[in-house]
Amino acid sequence: MLGGMTSNRTLSGQPLHAPTRTRRAALARRAAPRAEHVLISNTKSGGHAFLGLHLAQRLLEQGHEVTILNAGSKEKLEKNGPFAEYANVKGLEVVWGDATDSSFLESLKPYDVVVENNGKDLDTCKPLIDAFKGRKGTQYIFIASAGAYKPDPNQPPLVEGDPRKESAGHVAVEKYIEQEHLPYTVFQPLYIYGPHTAKDCEQWFLDRILRDEPVPVPGNGLGLVTLSHVADVAAMVAAAVPGKPAALGQHFNVCSDRAVTHAGIVHILAEAAGREARLAPFDAEETGKLKATGFPFRPGHFFASSDKAKRELGWKPEHTFTQDAAELVEAYKASGRLDQEMDFSGGSV
Repeated sequence: MLGGMTSNRTLSGQPLHAPTRTRRAALARRAAPRAEHVLISNTKSGGHAFLGLHLAQRLLEQGHEVTILNAGSKEKLEKNGPFAEYANVKGLEVVWGDATDSSFLESLKPYDVVVENNGKDLDTCKPLIDAFKGRKGTQYIFIASAGAYKPDPNQPPLVEGDPRKESAGHVAVEKYIEQEHLPYTVFQPLYIYGPHTAKDCEQWFLDRILRDEPVPVPGNGLGLVTLSHVADVAAMVAAAVPGKPAALGQHFNVCSDRAVTHAGIVHILAEAAGREARLAPFDAEETGKLKATGFPFRPGHFFASSDKAKRELGWKPEHTFTQDAAELVEAYKASGRLDQEMDFSGGSV
């Protein structure tokens, strides 16, 4: 638990910059109407790309109308990864376009809720913010990243209100939406896994485990991370729609409530696959070693508390990595990736 920890927050556990009761009431009045239309600005690549798909499905199930505004080329992307699934989501509208093009954004119909899951810096996000700010009933949700926290190896886990990196593009966006008095909510995911991902997570480990190759892990393998199922991430974001008062003007970590070590990931997946867990420890401080191995995570601790979301949004995760491991192994095998030839010589330790 978090009892003995200190951070840049009040004794109540709220960030020092948290809105006052009067301010939160004003935000709630602006976002109080029941949302009928949700616009998800979705990225064309990376670890958040499939979140747009799963969030759209969740919101449609809740009775909202949903449009995904996807960055990138439809012709290049629509047959790949999460984008290939759009056609299978009943009721989903998809628009392909540039979310930084102000004239294009002006042509879009108004939406009650905007979910920014594309830009990670102010230059990319500002046009959409400006296009929708001031429209009655609009709620602006920013999918940021827990990577914007200043790392503190002496006092994990990460908790809302901990110091942020001023150099992070996410922080500039957060300051702007607060400055513009939008009824905003910021979500800060960590590592996400699950169906239709566009970025390796457990796949990197299974590439080696299922080929009986040793798996490189930094140091003693005891670095702690939180791995969160994309359905749980989508459920937390959806819990804030439309303009839930407890969510307005707030930051929420988005993560499982169980941390796992780097070595633990290998052991869990190996057990689920019926294989031997073979660890190959390496020194992450040695120049070029981390890059050479291709290790998909930060070499040290990167885990957070999700207590605030449980308390304020009534959210709780339904998945754990251990329980999902067997399904992840089967999904990997079904993908055909095991039939591909792979060269691990560049990542030898």
